[in-house]
Amino acid sequence: MTTAPDVLALQETDQALDRARARLTDVEAQMGESEELIAIRQDVAVREEVLTQLRSRLHDAEWSVDDARGKATEVEGKLYGGSIRNPKELTDLNADLSSLKAQVAKREDTLLGLLVEIEEAEALLGSEQTGLAEKEAVWRRDQAALLGEKSQLEREIADLETRRRDQLPAVDASSLRLYQLLRDRHRGQAVARVERGMCQGCRITLPMSLLQKARSGIGLVQCVSCERILLVS
Repeated sequence: MTTAPDVLALQETDQALDRARARLTDVEAQMGESEELIAIRQDVAVREEVLTQLRSRLHDAEWSVDDARGKATEVEGKLYGGSIRNPKELTDLNADLSSLKAQVAKREDTLLGLLVEIEEAEALLGSEQTGLAEKEAVWRRDQAALLGEKSQLEREIADLETRRRDQLPAVDASSLRLYQLLRDRHRGQAVARVERGMCQGCRITLPMSLLQKARSGIGLVQCVSCERILLVS
């Protein structure tokens, strides 16, 4: 015959299983990369791409400056080399030299601007890479802890499931159906203890006849109010 202590033992196991499974679900939800970490990594990738493009522009700007300087040097050589004496040609060369020097100055300004941008981009990238490294270190530590807890919970759940299988033979089919019905209805608490003549599930004072029946231990006795199975200590 199924007794209230038999059902209580099953309830305690089921409640422990509920807690362990809920925690396992929570742990598994926390495993893997967080949205924050993914966002930071994406930001770093964007910064790296920006820096790559700036360095490419710097290379082009350096070539452009060298090209303008080379042309200016060539014109300057013709202008002051003494081989050209025609006034109009000299005037034209002087105008070309002035134009080329202006181009050199403008391209050098662009080059300097790019150098400043690159310096700022490198500093920003370095800061974000440091932040990413710190976040990844914390993430790896947390993941290791979560993995350890997951393994522990899985072992705990397996042990509890074994315990539950061992407890089931003590609960007959009709008592098990009643237990499951009350467990679903009362959020896992199908059995309520009785203290000082009061049901601890719904806090009502029980009739003496019901208390005597529950104390007898013969069959399962239910509260007249909440219908939980009563256990008299």
